Amino acid sequence: MPSRRLPNSVPAVIRTLKTARDEWKNTVAAARAITTDQWAQLDDAAPASLLNRLLKEASDVDLAQASQAPFTTQVSLTAAQLTMHVSHFHQVLDLGIVRGQFAAGARSYYGRDVNATSIPDLTTYAAVDEAAENIVKGEAARQTAEGAGYLPMALPSAAQVGTLLTQFKNLSYQSEQAQVNTDQQREELNALYPAAQALAVDICDTVEFFYRKDPDDASRRVKCQRWGVVYIYDQPAAPAPTPTPTPTPPTP
Repeated sequence: MPSRRLPNSVPAVIRTLKTARDEWKNTVAAARAITTDQWAQLDDAAPASLLNRLLKEASDVDLAQASQAPFTTQVSLTAAQLTMHVSHFHQVLDLGIVRGQFAAGARSYYGRDVNATSIPDLTTYAAVDEAAENIVKGEAARQTAEGAGYLPMALPSAAQVGTLLTQFKNLSYQSEQAQVNTDQQREELNALYPAAQALAVDICDTVEFFYRKDPDDASRRVKCQRWGVVYIYDQPAAPAPTPTPTPTPPTP
């Protein structure tokens, strides 16, 4: 048995309202199934109509998300590069300590225990950021402390880590600002949604009431669908499986 499905999402509400708007414009006055008050909220020639405002807010969300996506990707790629450089820096440092090129105490300049046997935690953006900061500051501190005997780290250098760290921070800030904008646009859309959803449901009620006396249910539903009403149809029940006959045992 077909049943009506009420619009209960932003895309569904927009589809219902746009369908009703277009059907109004394609229908003679006497045959219009919605009221003039409802049409006033759909009128595309009225900038302040509810539908126009809903479409703008939905578009603003889409544009904000589109602007945010590249930053999210760039942050991820830069973070991966920075993580690799930080990891390699500490691995090379440890190898240099084993070879005697650096004093064992050099680890302390970079925020590690002097006898550490593992590199710093790099499982989160915050941890990578902190470890990279320690490298940049630690290298400068070690250079000052060691004076003429200072041997700079290389492959990668602290400067290379610092360059990636700056890129990561800048991109993270831009990504955060883009996320803030997306959140704001989504909040503005959400604030408008209850009124738009109520209008869509009201239009569906009005349309079905307008065609209530149609004697043919199928014809009535077709007419209502032209105005944006959506019906769902029950799936036919699956046939019951044919029972497997139980074999009769042979007579002795």
